[in-house]
Amino acid sequence: MNKLHWPQTLRQKMVLLAILVSLPTLTIGFTVEVEGRNALLEEKRIKLFAVTRLLDNALGDSFSRYPDLPREQRLKALNALLAPVTDKITQAFSGVGAGYYHRGLDAIVTYGPQAQHGASVGITISPNHPGREVMESGEPVVGWGTQVRGNIMNAMIPIVRENQVIGYIWANELSSDIDQQALAMDIRIMAATGISILLSVWIIIFFSRRFSADIDTIKSGLNELPYNLHTVIPPMKGEMGEISDSVNHLSRALREAKTLNELIIESAADGVISVDIDGRVTMINPAAEKITGYQRKELLGRPYAVVFENTNFHSPILDTLEHGIEQMALEVNYPGKNRTIQISVSTSRIHNARGETIGALVIFSDLTEKKEVQHRIAQAERLAALGELMAGVAHEVRNPLTAISGFVQLLKDGEEDARKREYTHIILNEVNSINKVIQQLLDFARPRCGRMQQVSLNQLITETLILIKTGGSEARIDFNVCLEEGLPDIDADGEQLKQVLLNLLINAVQAIPCKGNITITTRRSGERHQEITIRDSGQGISEESISRIFDPFYTTKPSGTGLGLPICQRIIALHDGDIRLESRPGHGTTFIILLPVHHGAAEVS
Repeated sequence: MNKLHWPQTLRQKMVLLAILVSLPTLTIGFTVEVEGRNALLEEKRIKLFAVTRLLDNALGDSFSRYPDLPREQRLKALNALLAPVTDKITQAFSGVGAGYYHRGLDAIVTYGPQAQHGASVGITISPNHPGREVMESGEPVVGWGTQVRGNIMNAMIPIVRENQVIGYIWANELSSDIDQQALAMDIRIMAATGISILLSVWIIIFFSRRFSADIDTIKSGLNELPYNLHTVIPPMKGEMGEISDSVNHLSRALREAKTLNELIIESAADGVISVDIDGRVTMINPAAEKITGYQRKELLGRPYAVVFENTNFHSPILDTLEHGIEQMALEVNYPGKNRTIQISVSTSRIHNARGETIGALVIFSDLTEKKEVQHRIAQAERLAALGELMAGVAHEVRNPLTAISGFVQLLKDGEEDARKREYTHIILNEVNSINKVIQQLLDFARPRCGRMQQVSLNQLITETLILIKTGGSEARIDFNVCLEEGLPDIDADGEQLKQVLLNLLINAVQAIPCKGNITITTRRSGERHQEITIRDSGQGISEESISRIFDPFYTTKPSGTGLGLPICQRIIALHDGDIRLESRPGHGTTFIILLPVHHGAAEVS
């Protein structure tokens, strides 16, 4: 036997309520329709009987006249006498037909309106006509059916004179007219009923949505409460407000009921994660959320191993849980949600009061920034040492090169052999090339910023683009320039910054083999800095090359010296700025330059 399934949700209950509200409305509408139809028929009956009584009063003793005339002549005489009376009364009642029937003459005397029904005068009714019943019984009768006029509602009364029934009077109306009036009334009743139902359903749906929205808000708050005890449900009115206030009081009570150890863990700068004996996460503090990128609701109650399903990472805490090997300050590369980070972890098992293992705990700190700082310091030290070495080598090499260049020039001027003059020309070109490399070495070793002055980044970019575009690059590259208007001037060496921009834009053009685009943007970065972004749609840079791209003499170009980007980095550093690189093979490269508005007034974060 199937059980009756009652609605479970508030929305389903509201729909059921709408149906239950509609049923009485439909019942009332049906009752009103039936009663209205009956009332209409009763009104018609009363009206028709009123017409017959008017005709009876107007008749008087007219039926006794012309007794000596033959039947046909007497009928004509009585018709001439009574037809005006019938017409006058029927004209006052639209759609009503009425007349007299003479029992002695056994014929219709009048049938008004005469213009419509005059042809019926003289007709004898059939033996089963209701008028026969009226004349036999002497009682009024209301009949339905097809009679002389057609399908009608017919009210008939006997004509009684001196206690004798000498005929009958009728008044009728076509059933089609009555049906049309009844239909019009039904339509009005149905329309009113339908509007009432629709209005009721709309009101119920409107309030159900309000209720559902409030309930959904409360449910959302309750679902969030286990993960965040600071969850606050917005104020509401009525009973829903009482429920929301109770939930807010509960969250406050839970926050206040936390133990000191829990508060310490919540406030700790190091990340803390615990798992139960099955490896499911039972606790993750805010610091762990920030370091790993995972939210508490993403991990709480889930197997911790699921996080590393698609990686080769071997979790120290799960290793400790399974094998009991505790770790201390172990450095690992952790696959966070959005990036791989370097962390230092310490793990241990968790035991209950009986000494039974009930889970494991890991405490870890983020080493990524520390390692980056160490890397930059080491790189800076290497570059400084390399710079000093290169500066010495450059001076030592430049002096003999100057002598070589001078003597070769003398030989060239005094040489008449065209072939030898060509050789000396080649030697001088190669010496000049060596001098250029030496100059780059000196620029890298001891870069100098000229006089700091107020310059506009937007103007520098515009001037640099003119130099780039004159090289014919516009034929295959679309330059999208989006410079923020109203950028204030900054303290900088304009020529040095132009050298940086020129170098980066040339690299971007060379990175695009066929057709592509380069996007240059400027914008404010807070109140103290401005940012330049140069993004190309070229081949991109491999992960291995990204880590070495700013190293001196490292280049991916066949004819490159590997000093362009290191010099750019040194120039930006002398401006107290920073230059960052983002790239993926096949997805282009982006250089981001961050410069302070006032030189020496703010540090780059």
